[in-house]
Amino acid sequence: MRVVLGWLLLFLAADSAFAFSEEWSPQKVVIGQTSVYVLNFAEGEVDSPQVPALGIHTDSEAPDLPLFEVFSSDIGQNRIRLEVAYYASGTFILPITWKDSTGKENSSKVGLQVETSLLEKDKSPEDVLPPDSFSGPYGWRLIGLMAGIAALILSALYAYYLHRTRTKDPMDAILQTDPWIQKILRYENRLSELIESPPIPAREFYRLLSGYIREVVSKKLGSPTSHLTETELFARIFDSFSIDEEVIRVWESRLRKAQYSSEESRLTKDEAIAALDFWRGAFEK
Repeated sequence: MRVVLGWLLLFLAADSAFAFSEEWSPQKVVIGQTSVYVLNFAEGEVDSPQVPALGIHTDSEAPDLPLFEVFSSDIGQNRIRLEVAYYASGTFILPITWKDSTGKENSSKVGLQVETSLLEKDKSPEDVLPPDSFSGPYGWRLIGLMAGIAALILSALYAYYLHRTRTKDPMDAILQTDPWIQKILRYENRLSELIESPPIPAREFYRLLSGYIREVVSKKLGSPTSHLTETELFARIFDSFSIDEEVIRVWESRLRKAQYSSEESRLTKDEAIAALDFWRGAFEK
């Protein structure tokens, strides 16, 4: 009798353990990419579920910054399904709770891995600019590479010549020898093109502005910033420039939301000019 009772208790425990299952699909995403969370359960095994509401949810440690957004929510008799995007990197567990058939409180245990978008090919600020790569057969690529090396050597010699002859306009030499200035000018040109063609797509403008900010910070500090997340970048800006912390938080939130939100918003020409002028002035202080 004890053996039968033991097997019965073991069966009930196993049945309770497998009364529900949860998963993310995909399990690994980049910042701003949506993933679907699904909680499957036997009918009656999940009671009083508490799930995040539709819309943007802020970070409890930084209430001014968006942490994740719920795009859709479906609660059925044997399934809960949410479509979610996170706006920060790390491993996150959705704040979902429910009671099982015995009245026991349960919460989600499955985490979603979110990688910084700067490691992905379609999220880097550099990728909003026209690519500098070349295509064609290997022989042409080799010729192009050799021509590029030759051009760099000639550019360096030309810069040296300008320095030695003390020309009145050394800008050409500077452009040839400073890659950060080249990138900064490219971003400024693209931003100017957008500003002259209103209404301006907010996502594209702020991605370009983010790239501009990164290159200026790299130039000012003498070290690259392309590997930094948005949070790390603005922490570096706060430590290195005379910009108020509250202003930093507002801009970090604005850039993150504009770049990774699904909302398609537009900027006026005046708004875009004001944004670019702000950062130009901030870096000149």
